[in-house]
Amino acid sequence: MIDRSDNLWWASAGRRPAAPAATGELRCDVAVVGAGIMGTTTAQALAAAGLDVILIDAGAVGSGASSTPGGFVVPHFSVGSPDAIIERVGEIGERLVQATGGSADHLFAKVRALGIDCDARQGGWYQPAHSAAARARIEDVAGQWHARGFAVEMLSAGETAERTGVEGYEGSWFAPSGGTIHPLLYCRGLADAAVAGGARLFERSPVLGIERQPGGYALRLNAGRVIADKVILCTNGLSGDLVPPMTASIVTLDVWQCATAPVPAEQRRHLFQRGEALSDTREHLFTYRVDSEGRIITGALDAFGISPARQRASMARRLRTMLRLPHLPEITHLWTGTSSVSASRYPATLLVDGGIISATACNARGIALSTVIGDSLARFVLDGTPPPMPLLDAGRARTAGIQRRLRRFYPLMGPILDWIDTRRTPAP
Repeated sequence: MIDRSDNLWWASAGRRPAAPAATGELRCDVAVVGAGIMGTTTAQALAAAGLDVILIDAGAVGSGASSTPGGFVVPHFSVGSPDAIIERVGEIGERLVQATGGSADHLFAKVRALGIDCDARQGGWYQPAHSAAARARIEDVAGQWHARGFAVEMLSAGETAERTGVEGYEGSWFAPSGGTIHPLLYCRGLADAAVAGGARLFERSPVLGIERQPGGYALRLNAGRVIADKVILCTNGLSGDLVPPMTASIVTLDVWQCATAPVPAEQRRHLFQRGEALSDTREHLFTYRVDSEGRIITGALDAFGISPARQRASMARRLRTMLRLPHLPEITHLWTGTSSVSASRYPATLLVDGGIISATACNARGIALSTVIGDSLARFVLDGTPPPMPLLDAGRARTAGIQRRLRRFYPLMGPILDWIDTRRTPAP
């Protein structure tokens, strides 16, 4: 059994009875491969519509990237503005913008509708600006979201410090639909809802290959196979040889996450308490949130030469300094996860090959966006409605290869790039 005790989500989620491994020959309407947030969402929606669904995972529910993020629910692109996305991908860009901007509301509505207990708190999300130039950029981006009907609030430097507890920012924008969840409990809740709707769940059943056959597809397993009319692959950066074009287009980034011991309430009264989340604009990434137990959760990109011990100490010092804590916080959990980023930085990408459908929707916004895309994949199977995402640009494979080679060096440049940005004059 894998030891995941350093991962807060696995340590706090409790034990769960394992689903059986798939054996023999199994038949279904749709096979969903990957029981992360996107896969469990897709399977739940298809099962609720009455289809015979098999949900299958190489490990356990949520054992991939869905159980490793910080639990931020963000209705926004990590790279690019609404206008920029529409300019790059054309007509479908407007649908992608609407899907992304509504993704947090969509997620929290699903949590309520399915009764999932996952510490879900829709307290909002802040993006503060670390420089005058960054403030000009977020004002422009926030204005674009507002123009498309999404609630946006611009905050001054003083208002940002008062509401977030972090001083020194030039201002921020606030999206009230954002928030936080326990990602593993959310994923498990989706899987439970899928099973309750009639889906069959199999764990510890890696798919070794997919073969076309008359009228459908055969998924080859260690101890049998699954025969399906359609196959939906929801494995993001873990797709391996199942969908080589998708795998070749993705850059997997290792991300450290850490959680402190519960910080006494009197020491964090100045920090937000309603389930808000914060992701700032600097290249030297800084995020933070507080869970229901008072733990502070933050993260950083992995970088060449940074050991776990050094990462732990660095994040503790940064939390104390940035959040004005009276003592150096004790880091009780430190874990790594994988963020699947497209080389093009499109927030979501679709690959359709006959009855095989593959999608990726992470790009550092995987929790909310994967939920929306999972439901859209189900609609695509049910009635042919195209998902709100561009088709895969296979020509990006070479770019992705270059980015993969440089990925652990880029974070080391973050502080220098931030220093340069603070000296830029905002564009008129």
